[in-house]
Amino acid sequence: MSLFRLVKNKFFVAGFLVFLHLFLISYQIPLGSKQTLLERILFLIFAPVQRVAVGSYRLVVDSWENFLNLKKVQEENQELKKEIFFLTQEKQLLKVRLSLSLAQKELEETLKMLSDSVVAARIIGFDTSNYFRSAVIDRGSEDGITKNLPVCDKFGNLVGRTTEPIARHEAKVILITSEESGVAVISATDKMLGILSGDGQGKCLIKYVMASSTAGIEGDEIQTSGLDKIYPPGLKVGKIVSISAEQGIFKKIVVQPYFDFRELNLVAVLKNKELKN
Repeated sequence: MSLFRLVKNKFFVAGFLVFLHLFLISYQIPLGSKQTLLERILFLIFAPVQRVAVGSYRLVVDSWENFLNLKKVQEENQELKKEIFFLTQEKQLLKVRLSLSLAQKELEETLKMLSDSVVAARIIGFDTSNYFRSAVIDRGSEDGITKNLPVCDKFGNLVGRTTEPIARHEAKVILITSEESGVAVISATDKMLGILSGDGQGKCLIKYVMASSTAGIEGDEIQTSGLDKIYPPGLKVGKIVSISAEQGIFKKIVVQPYFDFRELNLVAVLKNKELKN
């Protein structure tokens, strides 16, 4: 072993022994309130480590609590969304009920001058084979509905008449646009008489007007004449949109009904015992 290495080892050993001696002495010397120098040194060394450990622990705990709180908030948010959805639906239903109630009241007030008794009803269905042939209303025999009662829309325009079958709370209505319909009508201007029936496609035709007759004006209003003893006179039906003299003895007079299928939700059934068959 070289002299330099031997001296170096001796100094290292001596330094280590001095440090150990001081360490043992410091362990026996109190500083202040029963705290030794060793404890002081250990505190200074390990305090930052403890601080980091405690901070990490708190971070983990806080993150977990935040996660649980976030999950709880999300669940509450979903419940609130469901509650808002049902409240919105309930609000819409209440608005619809209120609207129907007001519309039904308005309908009865509008048509009360046409008959001594008016039954307000709702359209709940149409003929699936032909939309313009017939409809079903939510009033029946228990509501005083019988056969051949006039049916009007909420503005008083003629829609059709009741026919069989008539159940306790339902009844069939033949529309004036049906080919099976027949209404005695008269024009407002020149008092042209005729029988109105449907063409099955949304319009009506006035039959039995002679081709040689000068009666009939395009744009003229058509009303019920009351001659058929089913419909009271004066109900508005529609207006003439075209007149043509085809081959034959009768004119072809096309009438556009006043009632609108798109708004045909509420109707009025007119009960008039004097005109009922």
